[in-house]
Amino acid sequence: MLPAGAALAFTCWATPALSDTRGAPNAVTFLVGQAVDTDFTDLISQPWTADFVDLTMVGAAVSTRLGTMNELFGSADSGGIGDDITVEVEAGGSYRFGEESLGELWGALYFRYDGFGWNDIVYTTVAINTGLSILSETSEFERERAGGQSSLVLNYLAPEITFANPDNKNLELVLQLHHRSGIFGLIDDVSGGSTFISTGIRMRF
Repeated sequence: MLPAGAALAFTCWATPALSDTRGAPNAVTFLVGQAVDTDFTDLISQPWTADFVDLTMVGAAVSTRLGTMNELFGSADSGGIGDDITVEVEAGGSYRFGEESLGELWGALYFRYDGFGWNDIVYTTVAINTGLSILSETSEFERERAGGQSSLVLNYLAPEITFANPDNKNLELVLQLHHRSGIFGLIDDVSGGSTFISTGIRMRF
């Protein structure tokens, strides 16, 4: 995955200028990821502990920006952090292969922050989401990780960071943790789930 990430980064940086302050509002994202047999919280705090397994994901998603927090919930002229956080909706799907073969569909609401001081050098955003994910059939990988419990429908959480040429914000390199879980047992008593360390590109239009 490292050579693929390097190639994507070069592509995102080398493409000529096309975008405005934040890039176009609509987007298509293509992702590839590898599953890990590591708890999501451990990946966040100790990413070097990732234990990869033979389960690969390829996926795509479409999304649209609804507006900034200030535009949606306050005054468009109020300034502050509300102008740096945008709200997006996304729908996507993926196919898993390796240890098991099955499909996934998801829908999510994203909150994205882009108020970094270095954005004139490398345009950077971080985002967090919440949503629902449904599998085409029960995942044995998830069942084993959750002590025998599983569910077709689980919470979808996919925190991500993106990088783009500041002169071309319409093409982004995406690094994401693609995660399904029962939110500590709140959904069908499922206490585990699955996580894929993913990378891809997002094209805005």
